Amino acid sequence: MEMSWYNAAQFIVIGIAGGVTGGFFGVGAAIVMVPLLIFWAFPALQVAPGIMVHLAFGTSLGIVIPTALSSSLTHSKAGNVTWRVVLYLVVTGLAGSYLGSALAANLSGPLLKALFAVLLMGVAVQMLLDKKTTENGPASPAKPVSTLVVGFLTGLFSGCFGVGGGVIAIPLMVRFLGIPIHRSVGISISFVFFASIVGTAGYIAHGWGKPGLPPYSLGYVYTWGWVLAGIPSIFFAKWGATWAKKTRPVLLQRAFAVLLAIVGVRMLWDSAKFLLL
Repeated sequence: MEMSWYNAAQFIVIGIAGGVTGGFFGVGAAIVMVPLLIFWAFPALQVAPGIMVHLAFGTSLGIVIPTALSSSLTHSKAGNVTWRVVLYLVVTGLAGSYLGSALAANLSGPLLKALFAVLLMGVAVQMLLDKKTTENGPASPAKPVSTLVVGFLTGLFSGCFGVGGGVIAIPLMVRFLGIPIHRSVGISISFVFFASIVGTAGYIAHGWGKPGLPPYSLGYVYTWGWVLAGIPSIFFAKWGATWAKKTRPVLLQRAFAVLLAIVGVRMLWDSAKFLLL
């Protein structure tokens, strides 16, 4: 499990891909990093299959922290962040994030992948069929109760699947809170920064001392991967966020949905083969 130059290059590429995707879609980058860690980087490091999924979720959530901070600042400068909504999301989202990480620690890797895939495809279908995409415009008045519920669900999803939470926060904000897609992306990535800190702490705590972890791991967070992917993700997240604000709202939502569907199908196929054996 010793780190080679090839392994280091893998994590740098993952950081670049995650940064661009996280900044553009506001999903905290892990939507791309989790599959790349599971199918590419960790197999090359010969990580044991029994802990690979948990390690991928925990590591990706750690990488999300600097990525989310970088793209959040860019979206805020562009006027796409309503901080009052972010505050409501954080109130319940942090509790949900820690609870989600505790739940994930007690589920098997293949089952986690299957659940992750089903949720991705469900969200993708909902967004592709949604005819009520709100164009970018003035912020809607904050809805405290609804926003608190969205925050908890987003935090729970984030902590459980290590994806930062934007994958579920964005469609919920667009559909149920009436927030325009560009503003939803900015709010999502800002909330993701706070939720990812708590979720990462949960994966560290619940994975501490587990047998078979690679050297230099902090629980279910692989430190070398965290650093090597996290640094480039900071810079490329800014580029992704800048690109996002120049894209038509409807096109942004459709592209986001297609990406979710592709990743979901691939992960479901892989987990189904394992569960049926």
